[in-house]
Amino acid sequence: MVWKFHSHSEKFEYLETISLLQSFSMPTRNHWIWRHPRLTIILTIIIVVIGLDFLLANVAIMLGLYRPQHSIETYYRIRHEAYNHTLAPNIDFSEGRWGGIGYRLDTNSLGFKDRAARTVPLSTGSYRVLFIGDSFTEGVGIQYTDTFVGIIHAMLEKRGIETLNAGVISYSPIIYLRKIQYLLNDVGLEFDHLTVCIDLSDITDEVDLYKYDEQGNVVLQSPPGLGVALKHFMTENSILLSNLRILFRVIKKSAQKDKEFYDALNRPRNRWSLDDKAFRTYAREGLVKAARYMDELAELLQQRGIALSIVVYPWPDQIYHRVLESKQVAFWKEWTDHHEVQLINLYPTFIEDREPRAVIKEFYIKGDIHWNKAGHALVANKILEKLDLPVDPL
Repeated sequence: MVWKFHSHSEKFEYLETISLLQSFSMPTRNHWIWRHPRLTIILTIIIVVIGLDFLLANVAIMLGLYRPQHSIETYYRIRHEAYNHTLAPNIDFSEGRWGGIGYRLDTNSLGFKDRAARTVPLSTGSYRVLFIGDSFTEGVGIQYTDTFVGIIHAMLEKRGIETLNAGVISYSPIIYLRKIQYLLNDVGLEFDHLTVCIDLSDITDEVDLYKYDEQGNVVLQSPPGLGVALKHFMTENSILLSNLRILFRVIKKSAQKDKEFYDALNRPRNRWSLDDKAFRTYAREGLVKAARYMDELAELLQQRGIALSIVVYPWPDQIYHRVLESKQVAFWKEWTDHHEVQLINLYPTFIEDREPRAVIKEFYIKGDIHWNKAGHALVANKILEKLDLPVDPL
């Protein structure tokens, strides 16, 4: 078929239309896709796999076959207007998650981890001991009755002493102070003895995480960044991508000398007690802040006639390197001496004559920095042995 054109402009329009149509057709041999066939195939496969992963993950979530940990934790971890975050009150939950560990989680009316959901009276005729700390004190991955506070609870109950646990993951001295202020002044909770379990990571949190807002409540120094938002998005919408970081850590661990203990070691949030550079870079500032908040807390408790004890303990890193003379211990020893309060130092309990690897293996969750059931039992017995309580509280 031969096309006849009545003018040059008509012919030009025709050729221009043909050229436009060709641009939407199959790519030419000079197109990027043709010049990089292998890369094109790889990218196509990646896009298809990610698309299927997101689709299957959301279908599995809707059918109840897959529940991301972050989604599970939002059921029992909530925001708090005064001290940033807490546990939801009166939770009776058998599906708590910590890493790959499932465990039962119950809380009482105050939002404290407890043996069962129950109403806690604000005042009582019994002598009452309140514990506060971070994830170690909360006892992540462990049912309350097997945590050190739960074991102490059972033992002190026989002596007529009541025990409560106000500890929650990622607490630090600024929250210890604000939460105790809130419990005493706003809630009206009465207790006779406060035991603060100060973690190595508390010092990092004071520098990087928390501050007071204009109302004197604890808030994050800055909102979560893009990395945190992306991590949560992948966790909520993908099975494959949410586990890539686990794969990368496994690959990295394979090149290490102590592969079995690698996941429990080399955590940056406790480096300040091992590394002088890290200590100078941020820990000095963190310790100054921590001490200031603890000073206020000690003064508040003294005004109320409430006794105070401090507990410090090592992470696997300190055990592995046998850091018995810890910067953490030295700092809080000086602080407790100045304030004339009791210090319970658990470093010697873990850093003993035994081989460090054997201690970590026996008392810590595998691949984690937190105590297992045996570790909690050890801590409970040592605190019970040393805690300065009245012989006859009644």
